Amino acid sequence: MFPRTIHPKNIDKGCSKPVTLAAPHSEEQLNKIFDRFDSNGDGHLSWEELRSAYNILGMSFPGLRALKALRVADENRDGYISQKEFIKLTRKNPRK
Repeated sequence: MFPRTIHPKNIDKGCSKPVTLAAPHSEEQLNKIFDRFDSNGDGHLSWEELRSAYNILGMSFPGLRALKALRVADENRDGYISQKEFIKLTRKNPRK
């Protein structure tokens, strides 16, 4: 089969420039991002809040992405991602 090219949403498919990763966010920036999606202000991201966040960001399959995020980041298995778990997740190297 031919190699498959993935074109992320919101990026011009005709763009010849390579996509570069943004610089790491500061903890303050990450806290603001977390607070933006913590719609009920309880200090945790539920499946519903994660699904909504992925939907707002224009991601495909937001419900499935939310389930995967919980599986990866919810270290204490309480069904929510705490702010501490969120910060820790964003600090992980995705290539490891």
